Amino acid sequence: MNKNVLQYIQGQIAQGPYRLRGHITDPQGKNYPQRHIYVKLQKHLDDFISGKTEQRWIIVPGLRGVGKTTVLAQLFLKLQNRFDPLRVLYVSLDEATGLINSNLVEILESYESILGESFERAERPIFLFIDEVQYDSKWDLALKSLYDRSKQVFIFCTGSSAIELQTNPDVLRRAVFEKMYPLSFPEFQMLRQEIYPITGLKDQIKQAVYFSSNSAEAHDKLIALEKDILQYWSRVDKMQIQQYLMLGTLPFAFQFTNPNQVYEAINGLLDKIILKDIESLKSFDFKTLQLIKRLLFLLADATDVLSLAKLPSLVGMESSITIQRVLSVLEQAALLIRVLPHGSHKGKLTKPSKFLFMSPAIRMSLLGIVGNEATFHTRMGKLLEDAAALHLNREFLGSGAGALSYDAAQGGADFILQIANRKQIVIEIGIGEKDRAQVRKTMERISCDYGIVINDGPLGHFPEDKIICLPLGYFLLM
Repeated sequence: MNKNVLQYIQGQIAQGPYRLRGHITDPQGKNYPQRHIYVKLQKHLDDFISGKTEQRWIIVPGLRGVGKTTVLAQLFLKLQNRFDPLRVLYVSLDEATGLINSNLVEILESYESILGESFERAERPIFLFIDEVQYDSKWDLALKSLYDRSKQVFIFCTGSSAIELQTNPDVLRRAVFEKMYPLSFPEFQMLRQEIYPITGLKDQIKQAVYFSSNSAEAHDKLIALEKDILQYWSRVDKMQIQQYLMLGTLPFAFQFTNPNQVYEAINGLLDKIILKDIESLKSFDFKTLQLIKRLLFLLADATDVLSLAKLPSLVGMESSITIQRVLSVLEQAALLIRVLPHGSHKGKLTKPSKFLFMSPAIRMSLLGIVGNEATFHTRMGKLLEDAAALHLNREFLGSGAGALSYDAAQGGADFILQIANRKQIVIEIGIGEKDRAQVRKTMERISCDYGIVINDGPLGHFPEDKIICLPLGYFLLM
């Protein structure tokens, strides 16, 4: 038995709760509100405790900086009040591998020793909270073995989104993945301004916008919600929209008072993703890893879709195949959202994909580095596209409930959302009172149920075109 590991686990049991309180409170000591994903994760826990389910392994992947440790800390501290503290353990593998050069197998063996019983012989529940699992390259094998050894052990683990690339089929059969995304606008306001969303309003807007049978029904449902929507916005400064797009999607940004500090921190985060998460996959040589940041700069600064054939010479990578592999990993790491061109399989191969950022703040940080931060208003259209792609990924793509493409034809719309192979909706988002031309053009070519133009204008309906104009203030509440 490794004495250093044993002492570390004893310290975690004794001091862990006090350390984790710092993750759930602001500088004034006030508890952070619970995000939407907390409710999902709490239900998994409650269902296990009550015997409603045997599901006892939850994996929470997500982009660095989205608040995974905070949610884990909230769950841990609530659970500690209900069970023997000895049977509730939190460990960060980032810390454990760095401070004591340990691994998950050693940690679990030491914990068994402290419990005084093997996991197989446990008659009461044991709860493990493992943060940053990607720091142990064999985390999946260690936790799979533990899962199979005892039905009394409930496992929560978090990691960078890249851990999904490292997950073997045996884990996929046993664990539930609950992806964690950057903040929505209501979550941003809840955390930053303590303005809470109106209960049920998000789902009502979502049902109206995406699940109506036609544009007229969608418009009528939205009119019925107008009072509640206006009530919410009466409490919110519209300038908060700009703050949200610039830095409000990543909760760790709230600790800084200067935007430049935020962007420096985000660029440090990008370096960690590239040099730790992506490097750990052992798929690229050091030269290629060094060029990934340049590729991200080009994508952030691009006003149009970049040709895959031109990217190798622009970035300095040896071939378009390498570029494709890098883009695929950046997508899996939740840095980028890939939007395929709409059409046949052949068209998808010959036309370039559109790559948007999972967080608009990442685009802003990259633009700041190349000296274009002052051009926020000229880039706002792309930031809104990022925000829309984040929303659609969170609500549809991430759960497999929908597919997203874009119209690659000249003057085509930003997005074509297909919902469960049953419905297609054309979406265009932008600033100003954006006209309907792009949505109309796409709908002339592609069969769709109706179209949506998201802009700064009022709620509107154009029945002859089957198009609704959705105010940005409505869209941001979903």
